[in-house]
Amino acid sequence: MSKIKPFQTQLSMLLLYFALSFTIFNVYTKAYAATLNLTVSTNKVIYNVGETVTVNGTLTINSTPVSDGIVAVQVIDPKNYLHVIRALPIGSPTNFVIEILQVYLSDQEGNPKSSVKRGTLGYVTIIWRNNDNADHYTSITLYLYYGNNQPFLAFVPFSGTVRAGVTQNMTVSVPIPSDAPLGAAFVCSAAFSNLPSNNGYAYCPEKSSTFTITFTSSLSTTETLQTQNSSGTYSINFTTPNRGAVLGNYTVYASVSYQGQYTRKTCTFKLILVGDVDFDGKVDMTDVGLVLRAYGSKPGDPKWNPNCDFNGDGKIDMTDVGIVLRNYGNYGTY
Repeated sequence: MSKIKPFQTQLSMLLLYFALSFTIFNVYTKAYAATLNLTVSTNKVIYNVGETVTVNGTLTINSTPVSDGIVAVQVIDPKNYLHVIRALPIGSPTNFVIEILQVYLSDQEGNPKSSVKRGTLGYVTIIWRNNDNADHYTSITLYLYYGNNQPFLAFVPFSGTVRAGVTQNMTVSVPIPSDAPLGAAFVCSAAFSNLPSNNGYAYCPEKSSTFTITFTSSLSTTETLQTQNSSGTYSINFTTPNRGAVLGNYTVYASVSYQGQYTRKTCTFKLILVGDVDFDGKVDMTDVGLVLRAYGSKPGDPKWNPNCDFNGDGKIDMTDVGIVLRNYGNYGTY
């Protein structure tokens, strides 16, 4: 009997070991089997200059809408330049490793201003902080757009290591176009591990403020704006210019880091210049003349020109004439 008890004890311990291992395996599997799913799309595939682009998507984990995430959205133009950069809160996220504290229009010394004269050099001040106990590589972004939602500047003024517990600030110059529309304009700033196109994600939701583009400038404080999307969804809009737009294929990147998982999705859209029959980058009297010469024709006719059939109905009629006239004066670059 004395020889059996040690065997029974060993067997019991072995069974206990397997039971604990199985339990730990199940807990581990359940903890890490969660599926993070991000979607991104635009409301159209092809846009004419002057139209508004809507980018939207969803963020779920195990098919449940996320209520405390941050989605980074980046748009690259056909020349591979940064066009739009946003960091959108999904629900009410908290506990940011790197956080934008303030962003506002200022003078060269960082004193707040409420307005800036168009055609001059303005300044924007950004203040951010590392809330963590470790250093983090960070890209700080700026995105400026007019009151009509048309972007006019997007860039990365700072990329580097932000030390643990440190608050930093930077004042950067921003050229205000001489043809900028007068009135409200907006500036947004966010902190990223890197841009989404470089497999990065947003550390925190963007901070933004409003200012005025006018003939005169003044010193004042600016209004801070906060954007928020409902749980599991996000959406942004931006307007394409009808004069001076970059034509071609745009790429949209959306990325998120959530509960230890990272995912990135992309989509594309095309910006065209409707009415540009000869593809010289402008809609002028040459294009009007080409439409009039093809007027009344259909496929197979000697004067048929498919480039004049703007609505694709297989005939050149007054609808096409109206389209070229409505777009007269628009221009862009291929």
